[in-house]
Amino acid sequence: MKNKELIIFDFDYTLAKTIESIWVWSPRGTRLYKNKPYIPVHPSMLSKQKIGDDEEINDDSFKEFYSLNVNRSKPIKLTNFLLNYYLGMPEEYDVYILTARPESAKEDIMCFLKDHVADLTNLNFIGLQNSKPQAKIDIIKNILLENNYLHMSLYEDNDYMINNISQQIEIPVSKYHIKSLGKELRISCYE
Repeated sequence: MKNKELIIFDFDYTLAKTIESIWVWSPRGTRLYKNKPYIPVHPSMLSKQKIGDDEEINDDSFKEFYSLNVNRSKPIKLTNFLLNYYLGMPEEYDVYILTARPESAKEDIMCFLKDHVADLTNLNFIGLQNSKPQAKIDIIKNILLENNYLHMSLYEDNDYMINNISQQIEIPVSKYHIKSLGKELRISCYE
């Protein structure tokens, strides 16, 4: 058993406010990709609205997430402070960024973080290229199987992750739900 705690941070809207959008393929789309119309939808809005019967989301819908617009992304100061804290004590914490973005976004994300985090040496990064929350939970299960942690803390903006992680893993989890409300940030803790 490790005497360390596993710390998992999501990236988008947990560590940074980002601008990338999901492309919803729609006959009412105002933009084109390979002559196919789409509507760019911010991820936070997608969960609040349904897509139409004649609309779809597929692998090409996530093209903007293969990189990060470093110059237009904004740090979420509180969670970056916490990331710095955990990374400063590698003997106590194993820290991961677990993002739906693909591994190809790692270089941009690390470039962004280097301006806000003192030392990235002990930061682990996993890019899933999968937006399904269950994919994140499955990766967390694998990390836990390989390392036998006694406790885990999860920093996440996704409701599904917050509501379902504790039922699917066997160790205690502290869940920190990050909600951006305009210029205000709310972090709710659930044990």
